Amino acid sequence: MPKQAINLTFGDFIFLEIALVHYIKELDLSMQCGQFVSELLGKLEYELAQIRNAAAGPSPQGLQPQASPPVAGK
Repeated sequence: MPKQAINLTFGDFIFLEIALVHYIKELDLSMQCGQFVSELLGKLEYELAQIRNAAAGPSPQGLQPQASPPVAGK
């Protein structure tokens, strides 16, 4: 069973974060719904950091050069 049901991109998470920040500015953070939205923003930040770290990881090396060129006839 896959870990995530929907594959969201970095841009998707950014869009969701902007929408929630815009929504939360009118919301009372002491209410239960305000706390839930705040937690959701934390989850989005975590996912953004995971994607950013995965993208910054080591890149594939590709083909490695041979130590010496091949000699014809051998």
